[in-house]
Amino acid sequence: MPETRTQPSTDHLEIDLPELAESMLAVCELIREPARNTQRAAALADPDLLCDSLAYFTGIIRHLDQHPEQRQTVLDENRDNFDDLSDYGLQLLEQLGNWCDYLNHTEAREALDEIIVALAVWFGRYIGPLQRIEPVVNALSKVANLHKDPEFLGELSHVYREIADAVAPEVKLDPDRSNPGRPWRILNLNYGIVATRSHQPEIMEQAFEQLLLRLPEDAAGFFTKGMEQMDAIEYPEHVRRIMEKYYTLTNNPTLH
Repeated sequence: MPETRTQPSTDHLEIDLPELAESMLAVCELIREPARNTQRAAALADPDLLCDSLAYFTGIIRHLDQHPEQRQTVLDENRDNFDDLSDYGLQLLEQLGNWCDYLNHTEAREALDEIIVALAVWFGRYIGPLQRIEPVVNALSKVANLHKDPEFLGELSHVYREIADAVAPEVKLDPDRSNPGRPWRILNLNYGIVATRSHQPEIMEQAFEQLLLRLPEDAAGFFTKGMEQMDAIEYPEHVRRIMEKYYTLTNNPTLH
């Protein structure tokens, strides 16, 4: 499978868009034949149509990568096929992920999760705000769960931050707060968790400050659970100090 170069660097995620596009098509080819030979559940996309759609999509993003000045013209010319390019691409990759899961194809699933993360960053940088974030949140979570190295998790925290910043304003308004599983909430909670696992105070503070702003009603509970984890997992003392600082800030009893 082509190298996707989707692991984050210390500064930002370096994205080779043509290589990323090739990786999408490679994953689709990995599942195409086994998907053809499997009794398909009704919810799964036709594998040939899916791969054809991905070929069409990758053609568009390759062109935009080479000719960014033509962005609006290209998007307008393809309005009959999609309203929002990032939504369209992420929906296709979500459908591909459903096939990976259905076929229990671990290699393809892990590669696809990295692709989704990298593509979301590219969309945020060059196309516009992200509306459809659930597949991105799920992919980020899976990538994080595969790694224990604090340095890697610190780098991944920067990716979390960039993606959260790229989310569409209407999603950031967080209108349906009755749903605890909403992607915007999970994205920010996981950002805080990954930052904690990085053991890097500056990264932790960046994530925690965003958590206070974006999910104020969740902050006290998050830092309470965080303090419990400090003992359960024996985090280093400098990590405990940062967590304790925010625990104290959000869990001080109100004086009457």
